[in-house]
Amino acid sequence: MPLSNTTYDILSKIQRWLPALGAFYLGLCKVWGFLYGSEVNETIALIATLLAATLEISTARYYKAEK
Repeated sequence: MPLSNTTYDILSKIQRWLPALGAFYLGLCKVWGFLYGSEVNETIALIATLLAATLEISTARYYKAEK
């Protein structure tokens, strides 16, 4: 079952902003000496990748259901 339009839109926006959030935190870590900058950035990148795959699967299911 494809995601609803609202859910898809929200996840899509989150997925697009996650890499920027990771880069922002990594930059703050370097400037302010926060801990675990690389680990947090890589975790955020993995979450963004998972969301992208989920959205692609949902899109494929949506188009398959339309046919």
